[in-house]
Amino acid sequence: MKSTTVLASMVGTIIEWYDIFIFGTGAYYISLELFPPTNPTVALLNTFLVFALGFLTRPIGAIVFGHFGDKIGRKEMLIITLTSSGIASGLVGVLPTYAQLGLVTVILLVILRLILGFGLGGEWGGAVLLMVENSESKRGFWVSFVQSTVGIGLILGSLVFLVLSSFSSQSFMLSIGWRIPFLISFILTAIGILIRLEVEETIAFKKAKEENSILDVPSKELFKKNWKEVLIGTLLAGSLGTIFYVGAILVPGIMESLKILPVQLGFLATLLMGLTDSIFVFIGGVLSDKLGRKLLLILSNVIGLILLYPSFYITNDIIVVALIASYGIAHGLGYSPLAALISEIFPTNVRYSGSSSAYQFGNSFIGGPASYVSDFLGSISYALYPIFTLIIIIISLISLYKVKETKEIKTL
Repeated sequence: MKSTTVLASMVGTIIEWYDIFIFGTGAYYISLELFPPTNPTVALLNTFLVFALGFLTRPIGAIVFGHFGDKIGRKEMLIITLTSSGIASGLVGVLPTYAQLGLVTVILLVILRLILGFGLGGEWGGAVLLMVENSESKRGFWVSFVQSTVGIGLILGSLVFLVLSSFSSQSFMLSIGWRIPFLISFILTAIGILIRLEVEETIAFKKAKEENSILDVPSKELFKKNWKEVLIGTLLAGSLGTIFYVGAILVPGIMESLKILPVQLGFLATLLMGLTDSIFVFIGGVLSDKLGRKLLLILSNVIGLILLYPSFYITNDIIVVALIASYGIAHGLGYSPLAALISEIFPTNVRYSGSSSAYQFGNSFIGGPASYVSDFLGSISYALYPIFTLIIIIISLISLYKVKETKEIKTL
């Protein structure tokens, strides 16, 4: 595997996930500056709603970029996805406050989140295929480089807010400080584009072109012949997405709003989660090459289940930090096996469309809205906070019983 290919697959997804997580990490400040003044619970709920809205366009991006990625190539689509989402994230940093433009500010924020989601919809699938379609063996290990970018993006997003909030006043953070991480997106995006321009097309796609197996309408073929694979991939991706967003977004947000966790400690907790996630994606990837994808995905879901209820009922701030960090273990162990599995189950001529659709459907319709749905349920009764995640994990474990092992499937 060429180092330029590995770097190109990682750099875009690092930036994309950084853009996602600075919104989640900075939810406290965004809720105060860009939304109408109200009580903290409603403001946080509004912020989570806008965060969830960004997932509406991810399936559309998956289908659009997947279609052209299966027809034209992986490289071109990855440049477009990075450009669109990076610019959309940067522009959040220059939005006027609600006090300045009122509802117009909220509308502009929603539009930018929708554009960001559209770009991210095609980003992940293409980045994973740079690894899967350039390697015949150890695919679990190679996709770990792409999967580690979620943790790296979370680390960067948490770190920049941690530094800013630790060395500046609350008034500075509310007026200017929270905008800086978004403005940094412009610089990161420019660097990412330069790196991606140097990457080559994947071996598998070039082979498919030589064999004239490229389809006119890949998505039509996908949903006609591979709909079961899309459904299974959706459920598995949705479960891991739910586990991740509960740990990275929901639990810190709730604990901060209840004053159990200081804001700075919340940033530290998500930073530690990013670190553990980045480490365990490699552990999970390597083990899945030896033990299979299914076993690691089962283990990942079980650990998520064990962490769930203590996360909402323990009030010791240090233990809460440890629990949030442990979500990185639960998610990380299964994240690389997930990427390998939902790429391996599709043939080359629909692989971009199939893997992107399954992953984005799961995150858009299940994982992405998890924070909002859980927060809404919790507003009815605190005991309902964990219910959504509990149901999703159980469904995922049942689905895994039906899944066939894929680590021996040929992708080249």
